[in-house]
Amino acid sequence: MIEAQVPTAADAAKAAPVNEGGKKKSYHHGDLRNAIILEATARARESGEKAIVLREIAPRIGVSATAAYRHFANRQQLVEEVSGRGFDAMRDRIAAIEPTTATTDPVLAAYIDLRNAAIAVVGFAVDEPAWARMMLETLGVSSVVAESGMSVREVMQDIVDRGIDEGAFMPGLRLDGQRAMWAAIDGLSAQAMFGVHPMDTESAGQAIARTLDLCLTDLLTERAIQARAAVDLPPGIITDARV
Repeated sequence: MIEAQVPTAADAAKAAPVNEGGKKKSYHHGDLRNAIILEATARARESGEKAIVLREIAPRIGVSATAAYRHFANRQQLVEEVSGRGFDAMRDRIAAIEPTTATTDPVLAAYIDLRNAAIAVVGFAVDEPAWARMMLETLGVSSVVAESGMSVREVMQDIVDRGIDEGAFMPGLRLDGQRAMWAAIDGLSAQAMFGVHPMDTESAGQAIARTLDLCLTDLLTERAIQARAAVDLPPGIITDARV
């Protein structure tokens, strides 16, 4: 599984510079805002939205709560910023997956690339359940979060557009209205976010792959369906392993 390039508690600590005497230095313009976001993100990854409290974050990075509030109109604005960065990290996770070389059939390769992207989205929720839950809960109420969420769909749509050219997906296909596909992705992700079932096991990985294979079928041309049926696709992200 590809690791998300996201802030950790160690990153947040580094964002609060100190001088040789161990005292906090003053922040340059923009540094404090970023330091707050890094610390808030580290907390969200651990405990979700409830952990984002500016009066607790401020002393952690060596400033007053008053100074912290100068950069955010309210707590909700910070929550939305952290949620938006979560979708950015999800997008980057998908974009970091190299196009598969597991097959020489361009139709099957196009399907695998979209399947890889869908598995990566679910994998983000498996790896980051607290953060992902906060992202989902703010998605429908914030234009900031919605814009970042759309970037995930756009990178997946790029995969589909390339696959249409190869004859893998139905002409003119747009992911926006593909309810079966999103139901699979969102439902599997929700099981991870809310701890409904263990989702980091081998059997869970197999179930994720089977569910996505089923719910991606409506997107495929007959040629792609036949190409997929002719091979035994393993669970997980497929890059250069032969199928």
